Amino acid sequence: MDREETLQTLEGAARFASAKGLSRFTRFLDPAQCAEADRLARLYGVAFDRFGGYPRAERAIGCFHPFGEEPVECEYPLVCLHARFASRFCTLTHRDLLGAFMALGLTRDSVGDMIIEDEDIFLFVSAAVADYVAGSLTSAGRASLRFEVMEEIPPMPEPRGQAFSAVISSMRLDAVLAAAYKLSRSEAAEAIRSGLVKVDHLPCTQTDARVEEGALLSLRGKGRVRLVSMLGTTRKQRISVSFFRYS
Repeated sequence: MDREETLQTLEGAARFASAKGLSRFTRFLDPAQCAEADRLARLYGVAFDRFGGYPRAERAIGCFHPFGEEPVECEYPLVCLHARFASRFCTLTHRDLLGAFMALGLTRDSVGDMIIEDEDIFLFVSAAVADYVAGSLTSAGRASLRFEVMEEIPPMPEPRGQAFSAVISSMRLDAVLAAAYKLSRSEAAEAIRSGLVKVDHLPCTQTDARVEEGALLSLRGKGRVRLVSMLGTTRKQRISVSFFRYS
């Protein structure tokens, strides 16, 4: 489904929730699509919530609903599948796993986050296709797999990466990006103007855009860095911030 079709589907769901006063769930959305859903919810006078199976999930199923009628987590139509593989004898990447999933003839919006941790694989999928995936996804890359539905979702592993801190002159995007990626201010500004930068998965070409706590930055070819928090100001009125660079 392309962007235009996705927007039409989301708008239809928001309109339904507004007109009928009933909740309407989406398929799995990426963060940029969730941002569009938030906008449409405001436009049609309804609320929008999301859940991807665990608190930090990047891809999530959304729900348009009347205000005050938030769905509980167990109502979201998703399932966590679990499998183990012999990591001593083969490696398995997210690309391998996604390729095997797509080879089943399913669409990208049928699957949420894919977590590979040591020998464990956790795969969040739409409830409608869970049994099919569990019975059909028997290998990925060189790994043999046997997925089972999890009755309860365990805590997911913490993301891998490195925390670090910096002192910046302002919360402008060019200043934050320069500190996050160890660039000069002019290099950061050029990257932003060239369309190489996203904030919370959305392209941003404004060098003076304000960056908020918790924002996820990405610079094409340089990975992702989250602005975790503002730690305070120095005596020279500069801002101390903490970052987390994802591996």
